[in-house]
Amino acid sequence: MSNKSLLLPALALASLILLAAPARAEQHRATHLGHPATRFAPTMHSPDDLRARFHDEKLRPDIAEILRQWGWTGNLEDLHRAALTAEISEVQIPVGDTMPFMSSRENGKPICLRNVLWAGKEPISAYAFNFTSNGRRYRCVTPKPCSNFFLEDLGPEPKAALAIECSAPEKVLAGRPAQVCLTVRNTGNIAEPRAIVTLPVPAGATVTGTTDGGAVADGNVTWEIAGLAAGVGKQVCAVLKSGEPGTLAFTPSVRSETTAQAQSDCATKVIGVAAILLEVVDVEDPIEVGKEVNYVIKVTNQGSLPGTNIKLVCALPASQEFVSGNGTTTVQAQGGTVTMETLPALAPKAVATWQVVVKAAAADDARFKVELSSDQFAQPIHEDESTQQY
Repeated sequence: MSNKSLLLPALALASLILLAAPARAEQHRATHLGHPATRFAPTMHSPDDLRARFHDEKLRPDIAEILRQWGWTGNLEDLHRAALTAEISEVQIPVGDTMPFMSSRENGKPICLRNVLWAGKEPISAYAFNFTSNGRRYRCVTPKPCSNFFLEDLGPEPKAALAIECSAPEKVLAGRPAQVCLTVRNTGNIAEPRAIVTLPVPAGATVTGTTDGGAVADGNVTWEIAGLAAGVGKQVCAVLKSGEPGTLAFTPSVRSETTAQAQSDCATKVIGVAAILLEVVDVEDPIEVGKEVNYVIKVTNQGSLPGTNIKLVCALPASQEFVSGNGTTTVQAQGGTVTMETLPALAPKAVATWQVVVKAAAADDARFKVELSSDQFAQPIHEDESTQQY
């Protein structure tokens, strides 16, 4: 290859560089290629000649030195491998085109000329092939007359990748809605035409709503996200309910035709609700003085949380006398106070029952009082039953 350094004295060349391109300190202007003193390697006549240049062990150190001077960060083996196997095409370098750099020689040693302007009279015929290295794409262009090659950086290697994040409330009351949101991100550098998001529905939960057209079928909620640009995220959500205490574990995933499946996880703790129904009924009313009154006490756990350490205490009016008692736990009496042994636990929807028999000792609008306490309630629950004694 020849440039002004071959056509003009050194001083004139320096003046040309400063006047023609003061902002580009290493610009070169070439008008002729193939000079034996500056060409990198002999003239090429076929793609096989190009492959031979990169396969030549004597040229490998010179190629490496050119790329070192250029500051290339790729892998040299990727270049040589592609030169031997990649498809080679013929290209034209137009007049007036500036090449990022070009290999050349000075006193037989390899040198890297930067910003080489082709100022010849006709376009240059060259061979070219593409390759990738360290995540970037390149085109290697080699003019036929001189084998002075250069690389064009074509940008990052196309990469398709998706990621997904799951978010859900830390806890929710049983029977109340919990919104689970999934954020899908395109972490690649190319657009994703169609991503499929899948959220398996945990056992015991029901889906009450979705955003963005989420479809519920076969135990899953599925969304289709179209046209997700590189670096962009999209959020979709589903609303679920569970009536039973426990943990709802979510394991959503996202996939596409060009990416491997990505998965995430999150969870919501479903907390039970305490609800106790206390009922007291006298089997017969009114009752004659001297006869017995049978009271039935029923405790129903209407909530979704087990009731624990349930304790009943009954207060008899002065017009009644304790006779007997039985039920889910043992019954004891002392004076006008009747006490049931503490019930350790009462499961949701379960029922505990006691019977207390008293004697009507005097005429009265008697009030049989029951007090219930448990771990789930800060204040006791009270229930009275009125009995007419005559």
